[in-house]
Amino acid sequence: MALCTYDEASRTWYGVQRVSIYNPKANVGEVLNHILLRTPDRIIQIDMDTGSRLSCAEFRMRMVRFAQHLTDAGLRKGDIVAMANGNSENVAPLACALMTLGAPFNPLAPGFNVEDMAHMLRLTQPKMVFCDDDNVEVVRQAVCSVLDGEIPIYVFESQRDDVKHAEDLLIPTGKEEQFMPTHLGDSHELLSMILCSSGTTGPPKGVCVTHAQTVSTIGCYPTAKPATVFNFSPLYWGTGVYMMLSTFSGSSTRLITRRPFSEETFFEAVEKHRANFVFMPPSYASQVLRHERTSQVDFFSLIMLAIGGSYVSEGLRDRFDRLLPNGRTYNTVGTSEVGWVATDFAKRKPGSVGTPVVNVSVKIVDDDGNDLGVGQRGQVLLKGAEPFIGYYQNEEATRATIDGRGFVHTGDIGYFDEEGYLYLIDREKDIFKYGGFHVSPSELEGVVGQIEGVMEVCVVAVPADEERTTEQPTAAVVRAAGSSLTAEQVMEIVDGKVSDFKRLRGGVYFVERLPKTQTGKNVRRKVLEMVLELAKEKTGA
Repeated sequence: MALCTYDEASRTWYGVQRVSIYNPKANVGEVLNHILLRTPDRIIQIDMDTGSRLSCAEFRMRMVRFAQHLTDAGLRKGDIVAMANGNSENVAPLACALMTLGAPFNPLAPGFNVEDMAHMLRLTQPKMVFCDDDNVEVVRQAVCSVLDGEIPIYVFESQRDDVKHAEDLLIPTGKEEQFMPTHLGDSHELLSMILCSSGTTGPPKGVCVTHAQTVSTIGCYPTAKPATVFNFSPLYWGTGVYMMLSTFSGSSTRLITRRPFSEETFFEAVEKHRANFVFMPPSYASQVLRHERTSQVDFFSLIMLAIGGSYVSEGLRDRFDRLLPNGRTYNTVGTSEVGWVATDFAKRKPGSVGTPVVNVSVKIVDDDGNDLGVGQRGQVLLKGAEPFIGYYQNEEATRATIDGRGFVHTGDIGYFDEEGYLYLIDREKDIFKYGGFHVSPSELEGVVGQIEGVMEVCVVAVPADEERTTEQPTAAVVRAAGSSLTAEQVMEIVDGKVSDFKRLRGGVYFVERLPKTQTGKNVRRKVLEMVLELAKEKTGA
């Protein structure tokens, strides 16, 4: 079966078209309730930190209790709830309870500072907030700065006596057996969650995800073979949300941990818990490969290691593939607006993110919106099985993103080859010009990233003069531990591999770390600020 088809008449590429096994008119709570009742003894979640194992029956009991107590507390359909939580035992049952009530949850990064937290709270105006013990003070400050009046703040796993404890919402109600999810109306309009956009070029926007989209996600990826899935992502990351939903779409068991990323925790997931599917960004994968114990780790269980979120080098994949006796790496890409977009299931092609996934349609268009064909480069447009309806309280951004045919403008520049494999070249807003030539930062990052001694790199455009007559490619590099790599060495290697207009004329600057979003993506505008400051120090200006 072909994983991608191309319709030449409409110049559209299609992933495999599959009908959802669940009715898209159903609400999420109705579908979740059905799945949990159907397999009560299946283990759906394992807490790596405590050893706690949740069966579907216990997961449903907690979901029901959350729903009943929150209803008693006055939460109603359409009320938004903010969740600034890491992965702990009761976070997923709460998120599912909120969707069951028709109260969309807005997952926030648990590590947000007060300003970032306040930005999203100001936008969504939640009726209550859930957080963790280690960020409650930040949440309180953010709530006080933007929300009028008192709103409840519930804290998970806290011993403090000055907070509302989320676990109090799990006290038996005596009405659990009578619970049946209410049908809440049109799933194509009802919001299940409001995700944060990546925020790489500005403050995050609120991405509206409907119940129809969520039901389609659950219903279009049924799997018969049991699997153990793991990543470090909290629900703030789209990968965290979709990993949680994957436990409903198949017979998966989700591993969770409160711990931040570390190589040893990853090793524990694959050695002790025999994880079969793992997702991580390339920065994590790179750290794993450099760890002294990696070559001794038993990766026998790991079938799929999905790597995505930013540029994935072929060298990194080569090194990891050699460690996996029964599996391989997969390049994967997704968006908050559409969900999972592409992966290289069939085969690996250097530089490609693969073919469109189930029910995803893709177009490539030029600057005037004209559809382009095979091999032609332009902006990537996406459409899922269910339409993306826009950004919360932001009609201007919604109009700029969704075209008249329902396709979502991604801002990515790319093209398809003759086999339907998608290649992403760069972000439209990141591409700049030197001497009239277009320069792709991602392309240069791929070259610099292959140099021995380079751990991470971000390429930015530095104005050549005060009049900004042109912009010079400039690299900010994080050295690998123990490396004595020099700027001259980097520039010499790059100059020998690229065309003249792509040379690093702005120089190479070594930094301790690269500023990132909470999802691990480089924040190019902040990197540029760092480089400009370093350049000023270098010249003594």
